Amino acid sequence: MQKMLNFVFLLLICLVNLQPSSCQEDRRNAIISAMEKAVMFLAENHDNINIDALLGFIILEACLNTVVEVWENRAELTIERQRVMAVREKLLTFMEEAAQNIERQDPVSHKEFAPALKPGFWKVPQKWKKIKESRPYSLTSGNCLDLITSDFCISILLETKDDSDVCQIADNCTNLMINTHCDGYSLSHQLFYFLFARMKSCSNSLFQNAGYYENMLCDLMMQTNRNLEKKKLIHNFADLFTENIMFCGLAGFSDFFQTSWLDHILSWQKKDKGCFWMYTSSNDGGHMRRRTKRSEKIIEGVCSSHNTAVAVGALGGFLLY
Repeated sequence: MQKMLNFVFLLLICLVNLQPSSCQEDRRNAIISAMEKAVMFLAENHDNINIDALLGFIILEACLNTVVEVWENRAELTIERQRVMAVREKLLTFMEEAAQNIERQDPVSHKEFAPALKPGFWKVPQKWKKIKESRPYSLTSGNCLDLITSDFCISILLETKDDSDVCQIADNCTNLMINTHCDGYSLSHQLFYFLFARMKSCSNSLFQNAGYYENMLCDLMMQTNRNLEKKKLIHNFADLFTENIMFCGLAGFSDFFQTSWLDHILSWQKKDKGCFWMYTSSNDGGHMRRRTKRSEKIIEGVCSSHNTAVAVGALGGFLLY
């Protein structure tokens, strides 16, 4: 209740001031404050998070790196830029420590994703675009891509499987990644694959049409988020909702950076710990099982590794936008 009151108060301030720049400043500071708390969570738990959480923080670092560059000549953002620089410096240190721990605890996953766990791999959008309105596809109910297959396709692409060449595509991966009858986390797995290919500058024939597929997937993911919003189910599927924002934001679609959606994400942070918790209760095993992602890792009973990953990744996009 207190969290909701805080955001209502913030909204009232904006309405009273009637100055968009003031509202933007308030939200910008709210995002940076949330990031500062999240990085402190990483500092205290770098030896306890899983690879999903680390990927989220690495994507955040890529966003912060670009923010520092973009804000360099904006005198009015000097203080905010200094805060972002401080967050990024701490983040780089704790990310390295977390990566070393994951390599010891989960060497198989670390090897598969090793290139993507290094600063500099992820490149954030330099310009934004809108989802094209034409919608040849609509949402269906199909879990068409499992975690093991997704990881295999990505590891082949990243050249981390033995005897694989960079940007190699297995036949079954092509069919799976352009399947138009997927929903839920399967959609974000498909988009993730194309994002990895973009970061590796893959020029295979499949990726020459990457823009088309990214638009198609984010169109479906936007339909998912809007349906959840319309049916008032955002809090029931908050992890999926936020993951869609993070990945489609990373793909360059600004449609996902909606103010009300930002407020939802900020409200899910445990302010005293810095982590995020989006499940409806501490015993929401059903919600966790609905995820077709890597095994969730709960820390201290109230911190979700995956919730925190998608939240910080999405917030990085909001700040950059």
